[in-house]
Amino acid sequence: MNGKIQGIIIGGVVVAALGGTLAFLELTGKDPGGTEDSSSSVVSKAADDAEAVTLISVEQKDIQKVIVDNAFGGYTLERPSSGKSEFNIVELTGLNQSSVMKSGLVEDLASLEAYKTVEENTDDLAKYGLAEPETKFTVEFADGSSRSFRIGDVSTKNRYRYFCEEGKSTVYMVLSSVLNNMIDRKEDYVSLSLIGSNTDSTYGRLEVERKDLDYICAFEDIEEERALISSQVMVEPIFAHLNITTSSGVTHGLFGLSAAYCEKIFPSEEDWEAYGLNDPLAVVHYENETQNYTLTIGNEIHATDDNGNETDEVTAYYGYVKGVTGADCIWQFTADTVPWATFLPGDVTSMMTSNKIFDVNEVVINANGKTYDYTLSGSEAENSVYWVKLDGTQDITPGLFQGLYKYLLSCPTNEIYFEEAKGDPFLTIDINRTDGLTDKLEFYQDTSRRVIVAINYKPSYKIESRWTDVFISNIDRINRGEEVQDNA
Repeated sequence: MNGKIQGIIIGGVVVAALGGTLAFLELTGKDPGGTEDSSSSVVSKAADDAEAVTLISVEQKDIQKVIVDNAFGGYTLERPSSGKSEFNIVELTGLNQSSVMKSGLVEDLASLEAYKTVEENTDDLAKYGLAEPETKFTVEFADGSSRSFRIGDVSTKNRYRYFCEEGKSTVYMVLSSVLNNMIDRKEDYVSLSLIGSNTDSTYGRLEVERKDLDYICAFEDIEEERALISSQVMVEPIFAHLNITTSSGVTHGLFGLSAAYCEKIFPSEEDWEAYGLNDPLAVVHYENETQNYTLTIGNEIHATDDNGNETDEVTAYYGYVKGVTGADCIWQFTADTVPWATFLPGDVTSMMTSNKIFDVNEVVINANGKTYDYTLSGSEAENSVYWVKLDGTQDITPGLFQGLYKYLLSCPTNEIYFEEAKGDPFLTIDINRTDGLTDKLEFYQDTSRRVIVAINYKPSYKIESRWTDVFISNIDRINRGEEVQDNA
């Protein structure tokens, strides 16, 4: 928020000769090495001791309007005729505006203060950048009076700008932070907060359509009793459980979404084309019973090097949000806040099955024509598998079977696949739950090093054959009473 000078503290117990030298250098604009300060050639005619000057001192309620004319076209801040205390920027009417910034501006102007007087009755406003300034503003008061001011160059003290009242020749220094909102764009007053948190109990459905993908990615809730880690699952282009550490930004990133910058207010069709929104990189649509949002992601914004040339690094994207009142703008979003522009399904999916071992009473494996029927019993509350039997007769050490099941859950799922598999599966795994539900996993040879995995008869992943080789060998290991091997 714009700061105010609350007091002037004048140091005085430094070495006298050094203090005198510094005071001389500041007044003459020279540095200690003897070179002239290039930021300004103005020689201050004010005394060494700064003395604050009150320029405006009124109650905030007495300010009715602020009219700004600057390099970006300016704006008008006015108190509504209804008498409400909330100010409105006329050019932004209909858009969500930052109440904090507007009230801060009015607060600063109501008690506007100069750091010091630079020169009284100057005959050369040009040397301060005040003859033809880029920024002027007028304050209108409740009694019908008004006062106008000019904002000039950055002063020899870089925290300040030269300043004068219209029609007068006394030059002051005013803190830049008090004046910046009148120098900058009106668009900076637009609120960057776009979508709030999701307070609904149900998740709904999120769809992501990408220019570089020939399928839609969709996410929905899963029945609570079948949720392993994430309460959401991918339902298109395949059914897959999610890795909560990598998927939350995709499934929940719209909630709490804020922009980094307001690029364009009230965009036209030409603006949509210019920013790549008519042929978007990605479109994200979310809907539940009470909410409906669409985020359109357009052109990339690249980082630049020291010479101002664009690099390959993408730092942000242009975007537009529908479904939010008061947000008719093209925005800039930092790349990390819009993961939908680059993520792939394999980045967010997790294990092939969500079945906890304690919810399973039978696992039937058919490997290369041989069947292995494991039955088991256990308790999640006691975190224990009580017993495991192979084909109803051979006792299997529970810890060894848990190792095999853990290896099953480690199956890599980073490469999705949804074309039809050919031939017959060389490996099938039926996971039967205690509640009567079943998941079926089928593995088809694709090439000598690649295997297609179908989940519940639907092709879903492509994995390296190394994984299935180790899985089949691990079956023999636990049957012999040996520890399983990992996929290293």
